[in-house]
Amino acid sequence: MHSCTTQSFGVDVGKFELVIGDSASERITRIANQSKAIRAWLQRLPPNSRIGMEATGNYHLTLADLAHARGHTVYVCNPRSVATYLKSLRARGKTDVLDARGITRFVERETDDLIAYQPPSPLQRSLQTLLHRRHQVVKQRTALRLSCQQLDSAMKGMFADLLRAFDHCLRQIDQKLRQLIDSDPALRKLEQALRTMPGVGPLIGVALASRLSKHPYRSSDALVAALGMDPRPCQSGSSEGVRHLSKQGNAEERRLIYMAAVSACKTKHWRAKFE
Repeated sequence: MHSCTTQSFGVDVGKFELVIGDSASERITRIANQSKAIRAWLQRLPPNSRIGMEATGNYHLTLADLAHARGHTVYVCNPRSVATYLKSLRARGKTDVLDARGITRFVERETDDLIAYQPPSPLQRSLQTLLHRRHQVVKQRTALRLSCQQLDSAMKGMFADLLRAFDHCLRQIDQKLRQLIDSDPALRKLEQALRTMPGVGPLIGVALASRLSKHPYRSSDALVAALGMDPRPCQSGSSEGVRHLSKQGNAEERRLIYMAAVSACKTKHWRAKFE
């Protein structure tokens, strides 16, 4: 348990508003999710405060970066973990205020084993943004292609230009990713080493290099857990249930790792292990 002298704050992050709980009181603070308002609020906090929030797309980034710059300890928590914790509190409903108070309690009591937030470098953030945008383009292209499968040839032709535009966009993103990787010798060397592994191609190599450059994992098990690829045991007494992946962390990175494994299983060595 952390020192009771350290004040904790839990923030329910919205697109336009931050709802903030305070461990020292029942007070709830509401501020605009804008740099000026966030800076003014941070100036009023005790030194070395602990501030927790859920990862919410890009909406939490301004708060996390500014709070870290002010010297506070920042936790950007997995929304799934926080949601499970909030349900365990048996709140009589779900509101922004209840969520802010629950996140405050989570920060105060449950973050001993969490890694504090460290802002990524501009290069890492650019890679992260492009990989996320690429995933969104792939999802939309796949949805469009599937919706066209049952159409006749004439109607499919109506969407051909749009599908080609998706493909062109993906090629441009891939070119930009390559330029970013090549701009940093250490990152390029890491990506090249990763691509010597069966199943790891250019895209997966970039995604893995980006993650490994941000987090110095102590072991391969730590990386597996961070990617959510670790199977959770389900055992009670003599009963052994089916294990499922924890699915913590970034879903797109987990998908890419899975695709790398599928590709690797086509090689002689890994095919034998798979069978």
